[in-house]
Amino acid sequence: MKLRVFDALQDPKRISSIDVLRGIAIISVVLFHFGYLPYGSLGVDLFFVISGVLIGGILLKEFETSDRINFFKFFFSRGLKIWPSYYTLIILGDVIAWLLYRNSHPDQIIPLWDMKRYLLFYQNYTGVPFHYSFDVIWSLCVEEHFYILFPLMLLFVQFFFKDANKRKWLLIFILAVIVMGWIFKPLSFHFMHGQDTYSGTHNRIDALALGVLFSFVLRYRSGMITKLKRGYFYAIAGAILVIILAALDIILKNVIYTKILFHSLVPLCFFMIIAGMYNYDFSRFKIMRFIAYYSYNWYLWHILFRSFIYDAIGKNVAGLIIYLILTFSVAMFFTIIVEEQVLKYRSALLTKMFSRHTIKNV
Repeated sequence: MKLRVFDALQDPKRISSIDVLRGIAIISVVLFHFGYLPYGSLGVDLFFVISGVLIGGILLKEFETSDRINFFKFFFSRGLKIWPSYYTLIILGDVIAWLLYRNSHPDQIIPLWDMKRYLLFYQNYTGVPFHYSFDVIWSLCVEEHFYILFPLMLLFVQFFFKDANKRKWLLIFILAVIVMGWIFKPLSFHFMHGQDTYSGTHNRIDALALGVLFSFVLRYRSGMITKLKRGYFYAIAGAILVIILAALDIILKNVIYTKILFHSLVPLCFFMIIAGMYNYDFSRFKIMRFIAYYSYNWYLWHILFRSFIYDAIGKNVAGLIIYLILTFSVAMFFTIIVEEQVLKYRSALLTKMFSRHTIKNV
């Protein structure tokens, strides 16, 4: 059987640099959750910026070429990409969690009475009880909220501003969302009872908006990216700054820095890295791009098996190897039997639902 990943990676419209960054992000997160890479959770911040870049590219094209963004077409197009794998994890994953952990770690199982916040994408605003096997869900909630808020913002600009001004006002709104994300963090820290600045959509929206800003620059000021000389310098500088920010977090041990400044500054560094790498050809990095193709389902499923491997093998090199092989194999399996099968019929389904052309697979 020929895997579809090989055809997908041959698509000339696929951006190899984004694939490599997505691969780095997922590996970082997976290693972090096994306890082997401090600050590997920053891969989530990188995922957010990448999502902003990709979704921004799709919607800005429609923003420019049509009178009105087709909100429902976009929302269902993204839903048919995200929901099947997601709900497979929530339903089947919870059954697996019950089989694995009902005696040893019952707190990792989502009880039926608590299921609604996962099914309806508002778990990131509810806090405890905390089911670690499904820890990644908070970020999926942020993404889902972004899929609603960003096209609505574009519709607002299209409705209230003329063609001559809509780009200018769109840029103003994108910058305003970035600034709002920075402002919400100290407000949440000082005025919310839980002082949570990590999982709320309003606290993470700046990272996604930075990705949208990159897409805006790429579409309307492309020369700033395509003519960027020695782009690798900006990518390296961004990576060094991430390391410096993490080192400061370790050295300072300051709650205000950690909860307010850290996750505001890190996405800016990832913006620099993406800008520096974007125009380089990374098509030869086949293994990293192969991993990136399966990154969504790997992200969904990897934590579910961590405690099982800890108990059976231990938090050691052997356990890590089994963890990586098992969870990536599970990711490939569900990508092939769930995600790819639904995507086969997405275009036909959207064509029936909407009269205009469907959105490309992203």
